[in-house]
Amino acid sequence: MNEFLRTIEKFRSYIFLALLIAIYLFLDFETILFLRPQGLHFIRQTDSLSFVANYYKNGFHFFNPQVFSLQSHDGRAACEFPILYYLTAILYLVFNEHEFILRLITILIASTGFFYLFKLLYSFLNDFISATGLCCLLILSPVVLYYTNNFLPDASALGLTLTGWYFFFSYVRQRNKSHALYLCFFLFCLASLLKVTFFINPITAILSLLFYDLFDKKRLNALIRNNVRPMLMFFLSLLIVLAWNIYVDYYNKINHDNYFLIRSMPLWGLKKNEIALVWQHITVYWSPYFYYRRIFQVFILIVMVSFFFFKRFDKTIFIPTVILTIGSICYFLLFFAQFKDHDYYFIALVPAIIFILVNSFVTLKNLFPGLIRTAAARLIIILLFILSIHYERKQLLHRYQNSDDQFAMIGRKLSGTKEYMDSLGISRNAKIVIITDQTPNGGLYFIDRPGWNLKDTSDVSKEVLTNYINQDADYLLFTSKDHLIKNLNGIKAGEQNGILIYKISQGHL
Repeated sequence: MNEFLRTIEKFRSYIFLALLIAIYLFLDFETILFLRPQGLHFIRQTDSLSFVANYYKNGFHFFNPQVFSLQSHDGRAACEFPILYYLTAILYLVFNEHEFILRLITILIASTGFFYLFKLLYSFLNDFISATGLCCLLILSPVVLYYTNNFLPDASALGLTLTGWYFFFSYVRQRNKSHALYLCFFLFCLASLLKVTFFINPITAILSLLFYDLFDKKRLNALIRNNVRPMLMFFLSLLIVLAWNIYVDYYNKINHDNYFLIRSMPLWGLKKNEIALVWQHITVYWSPYFYYRRIFQVFILIVMVSFFFFKRFDKTIFIPTVILTIGSICYFLLFFAQFKDHDYYFIALVPAIIFILVNSFVTLKNLFPGLIRTAAARLIIILLFILSIHYERKQLLHRYQNSDDQFAMIGRKLSGTKEYMDSLGISRNAKIVIITDQTPNGGLYFIDRPGWNLKDTSDVSKEVLTNYINQDADYLLFTSKDHLIKNLNGIKAGEQNGILIYKISQGHL
């Protein structure tokens, strides 16, 4: 038995990677990988893919990102640092347009983070089964894994952050490992460029280094001298992230875009009934997707027990845990309103949850060194893993089986319409107005053409439509005969599967 365990320890990295792949296969990642955008947050998925398609279609001008919606000037709009979209567009040149490429990039980056999280946990616990079990329980969040195999940048930001923390602690253990420091802040900076809310991690890192030396009672000049390189790396990261966000604000203003959110929506900006509604969404609607309830209860129990022994906390993990927790609470309050409709905002809180759990496990390990190696402890970990992964599969299946919401439906309606429009000789540069479509870029992405969307055919929308026609709209695309506008001044160009296309006379409705 001991020989078997030694073999496991020797090949632990390979075994963990094999287990991670097995988890992905059990969750049908190989099927989900090739799915078109659908389901929850279809709008945000097609926003991301619109950036990719426009880089590929309109030239690789990195600092001039575009989407299909012409609500802004020529569709020019910016949000997160578009490195993932740009890389995907480059790969389109090699492998042709395949949406799974962006999903695959996200999986690889997030999985790298999960791998380094395992390595970090092993460095603290020094036990393969405990490190593997805790790592799997922490990543088996329906929200985390749903976006790990998706088009949004949040899971990639998490993966880069987790990898960055591994190299941070490598540097903490050996302050002469400059490459670990540089790599740590590079990864934190890139994660923060993808999602600026992840900047709480480099803030935590630099403050932790200063507090380590402060608790070691180093004098001020020695404390500063010891952290010159970390502070330089931190401020360089801060300047880069600030520069990008200032550029985004400038770029969106000159192009008259107000779609992408680049500001906070704090709790104190809401009324009492609005706060109650957001809180209800978080605790009732979203909470089942954060973690399996029993796992969450076990997490809370472990944290509560460890706090009885707070004097035995290891400062190496305890200091960043406190700082990151405070930062995460501030982030939660600053973006509170966004938690009502956006479950992926939870992902930025995951590093804090991880640190709180790791701090508690390390404390209990230091108090009871042999506890995590007992058969009972390992059986509990295995049981929790089995319960959690089955819950994960159930939640993921639920998300994809119930994917035809009011927003994602447009994707199914317009399936095959792009090819039909090509057969009609409609240029890929023709400006299209889709009636009706509740997504800024969703329908336009599926037909691969720029234009506008109208949510309905009310009198107000008809006035807006006149404005679009005056902006040189070329075609109207009706998603149903029920939405046809009476006395339409246009020529029917085609009809397929209930989709009607009309060539419009310029300046006339």
